[in-house]
Amino acid sequence: MENIPFFDYIYYILIILLIILAIEIVFLLTFKFKNRVSYKFVKKIPLEKIHIIPHPYIPYIYKKHAKISEVSWNFPNCKNYLFPSLKTNNFQFLNGEDGGRDIIIPKPKNLIRINCLGASTTANYVRENDKNYSYPLELERILKFRYSSKEIEVNNCAQGGYNSADILVRSALRIIDTKPDFVIIYHAYNDIRSYITDKFISDYSHSRKNLADNYWKFTFSNLLPEIPLNFYNYIKNKYLPGSNIRNALLDVVAKGKPNLEIDYKNGLSTYERNIKSIVSLFRQINSKIILCTFSFYLYDEIKDSKLHNLYYEIVKKENEVMRKIAKNLNLEIVDIDSLIEKNKENFVDSIHYSRKGMSLLAKEISKKIDF
Repeated sequence: MENIPFFDYIYYILIILLIILAIEIVFLLTFKFKNRVSYKFVKKIPLEKIHIIPHPYIPYIYKKHAKISEVSWNFPNCKNYLFPSLKTNNFQFLNGEDGGRDIIIPKPKNLIRINCLGASTTANYVRENDKNYSYPLELERILKFRYSSKEIEVNNCAQGGYNSADILVRSALRIIDTKPDFVIIYHAYNDIRSYITDKFISDYSHSRKNLADNYWKFTFSNLLPEIPLNFYNYIKNKYLPGSNIRNALLDVVAKGKPNLEIDYKNGLSTYERNIKSIVSLFRQINSKIILCTFSFYLYDEIKDSKLHNLYYEIVKKENEVMRKIAKNLNLEIVDIDSLIEKNKENFVDSIHYSRKGMSLLAKEISKKIDF
């Protein structure tokens, strides 16, 4: 067999490197053109630092007293949105200034306890000017200033990605034990994925699966090498989710595909049932319930999207359901949908709030709380 000269090896290596470079450049340009933002390299989270685990009765839950690293995200209306470094608490939520403030059981005497239920629109934190913000944190600051002589605690009992069924299960099995004086429900949107998935089942099992079913992906993905190439990073995270659980989580627990032509009436009925069940649960321990309508910002870049318009339409229907529940059960309701202006100062995307938006949300809800 004829030996290949040394310089031929160099030539072939250079050709391969040039091809890789060309793929990288084409990928970056294509991604920016399609998404209107530059691709952000997703750093791998070591397996031992993954802060989400499966749960027997819901798809996933935070680990208890886990540390969550700081991460910067690019939202459509906000570049470099900084999620701070946080800890989880004894109830496996992010709560208080650093996320790790425990909820004491039994509830201390004279403490006024307020629990905020929901998904990422409640659970999210943002760090600005060396300070952490979330809507429950802002609500606590407002109420402590207003009622300085009282002992007040506002707990963030929400988790990103949860639907009303998940919130109901967490409420029935754990949150109920905190004996809250007030319960605030700001939730819609996340249920829609289940409404518009074919073969509807009212427990959402047709559209959701447990994280345990695919937890192996996180283990396998962690074994793959970190290569500083954006297209490799993108492919690895798209087809083998797990390098960053924050990005991959909802894909990993999803089943089925959205059907934009489906009749979603059964989904709305299930949403109503679940919200009413949560209300009934906390009424049994004499908690005061405050419902909220939900805001959806149909900003210019998505206003022609069929999917986003469908979500916008369904959120309006969910708000009608929430108003009906409040009227029929004689509950307080905060009409957030009409009270907070929908603009790029208040929202970082269609549903998630900026720091300013969080403050406005807390301010409006605070008006319905009186001791």
